[in-house]
Amino acid sequence: MAGNECRRWHGTKRLCNIGDNPANPTLCTQGGCSMCSILRTSFKVAKANVSGRIFHRFGKGIYVSSTSSKAYNYASNGGLASQYSMIMLTNVIVGQGHKLTQDSQRLTGPPVGYHSVLEEVAGSLVYDELAVYNDDAIRPSWLVVYKY
Repeated sequence: MAGNECRRWHGTKRLCNIGDNPANPTLCTQGGCSMCSILRTSFKVAKANVSGRIFHRFGKGIYVSSTSSKAYNYASNGGLASQYSMIMLTNVIVGQGHKLTQDSQRLTGPPVGYHSVLEEVAGSLVYDELAVYNDDAIRPSWLVVYKY
């Protein structure tokens, strides 16, 4: 891994059955299937936070956590009837991370001199979070398919 690179979990919307059957790993072409979009072209900040969620702790960025449970909170099957769900383990370049102690929803990037934004467990935050604002700072590495 590159300098100050770490592995973090990411959960997102899945609108197809990718992962349900290991014999059929075909990516779908549905525009709203964030999972297949990320697997096809990697992460894109321009497509971040299009899930319809209103609250974005650090503005429009790509969010990850060291805790898989946090990623699970964002993994959805979009109404798909499936007994499986998916989260991904990513490689993220943290660079110089700017630590925040409170929400800053209007951010469009880290402050000058920083590469990412970090918030550690404190106050209303139960899990740590990391946000990056550069497409090249994050790559999907592993998919975890689980039955719930």
